[in-house]
Amino acid sequence: MIAAYKALFGRKTLVLCATVAMGSVAWLCAGSFAEHLIEQQLKRTQERWVEPRTQIDQALATLGSIDRSTQECSAEQYAKMAEQVEKSRFIYQAAVRLDNGKLCSSYGQEITSLSIESASDLASVKGRTYAVSSAQKVSADRDFIMVSEPSRYVWINKKALRDHLNIAQDVQWQLRGPDGVALIASTSPLPAKVQEPLPLEALVTSTDNAYVAYRDNRNELTSVISLPLSALTALRWKLFIALAFMFEVLLYSAWKMNRHYASGVIQLREAIRANALEIHYQPIVDLRTGNLVGAQTLSRWSAKGVAIPAEAFVAAAARPELIRLLTRSVISRVAEDYSTYLWACKDFYITIDLCAQDILDRTFPDFVASVTATYNIPASAIVFAISEKALPDQKSAALQLHRLRAGGHRIAIDDLGTGYASFSLTESVPVDILKIDRSFIEHTNGAPQGARWRHVAKRVRSLHFKGIEAPQLLPRLVSESGLLAQGWLFSKALPVHALARRYFQCSVGVNPYAD
Repeated sequence: MIAAYKALFGRKTLVLCATVAMGSVAWLCAGSFAEHLIEQQLKRTQERWVEPRTQIDQALATLGSIDRSTQECSAEQYAKMAEQVEKSRFIYQAAVRLDNGKLCSSYGQEITSLSIESASDLASVKGRTYAVSSAQKVSADRDFIMVSEPSRYVWINKKALRDHLNIAQDVQWQLRGPDGVALIASTSPLPAKVQEPLPLEALVTSTDNAYVAYRDNRNELTSVISLPLSALTALRWKLFIALAFMFEVLLYSAWKMNRHYASGVIQLREAIRANALEIHYQPIVDLRTGNLVGAQTLSRWSAKGVAIPAEAFVAAAARPELIRLLTRSVISRVAEDYSTYLWACKDFYITIDLCAQDILDRTFPDFVASVTATYNIPASAIVFAISEKALPDQKSAALQLHRLRAGGHRIAIDDLGTGYASFSLTESVPVDILKIDRSFIEHTNGAPQGARWRHVAKRVRSLHFKGIEAPQLLPRLVSESGLLAQGWLFSKALPVHALARRYFQCSVGVNPYAD
């Protein structure tokens, strides 16, 4: 009980540690991913600023080419400015100041002032000034950005510019220069605080906001695009929840996959394909002479140095797609062992158990014939054992067994005594050996008796008692002629090299009761 609780605690601790680790990784990944997404979002805003800035540069250059030495605004000047405004999607007005101080507008008239008093923010460097109106203080039709160079002016529509830049409501965009700061887009009247000197093209976080600074191609002003730190935090939490869920799904999938591949069926299939199963042989003894005449194959399976219990082995091997693979592997291993270690053992045979899938497989007899031919061993060296539960269709099974018998193999009926109906198999299928279970011997209180028993015994060549462990059963068995036996009383299952040595040793001395 204590061990079970320890194992349960260990599993829960492992799950908890894995969950915490996954959560930590998800949080770190969410932070990095959120910063990357925000940085890319702000970078796209800066990239969209290229087109408006290019139009401003071109418009100011065109205005600079206008003759300002005239005393009055001329139609030619008006037309040239209007043409430039028409070509620029973000500029809605342009003006030049004549040398005498008069202002000529692209509207085709002279204006008296620049409405600079409406500007709330000014940023200036190298002769270019950005004057930004305050949306809180002016009407919508005068919500503008005025960009000027000496005697040249253009007005930018803030709404059109914001729509083009696709700036989110909480994003602030400021232009910073030595002479001040101009808020191009902001829901706050105050510019976001930034560190000096400004790191360029890298996301920086402070206690209040996250921002990226860019220098424009004229090296005039610095664009600082920022958003509240709460937006970055909210995005990080959303990504964390998504990543945590995804990691948990991956962890669960990995756990399921590990269980799948660590399951007995998968491990057994890999062990069979890798020829990693151990084949041991339990000797079969002639009770009249005490000599070894054969052996029963027993497969052993170990995974990572740990022996797999027989129950788990049997459960895994019971899969239809696996049992045939296992049987064929055992036959090949037995043929190899026989040709290597047992070739000099006269009249020695190995018994191999068959299941229904093996017997009903039409290619099975051909496979067996090819194996015996490959290893150059006699067909009589392999005896196939069947049980009643392995013969759901006795008619079809009989045809297959006749093919095996015609090839030189003997057929044994296994587990006789676990069900009395097994006697009927001797009438429907070819039988050479009866393998009688220990329970049948104990039930009859000695050697089997009765007319039916004697009739069955006459139909077979050998009687084979299995599972013999108690010495007191020997006197009852040796009275029967032609009896064979196997069990722990005679020998445990042996590796093939130990089996070969045992064969050539003296009599095992188990026949003191022979007549």
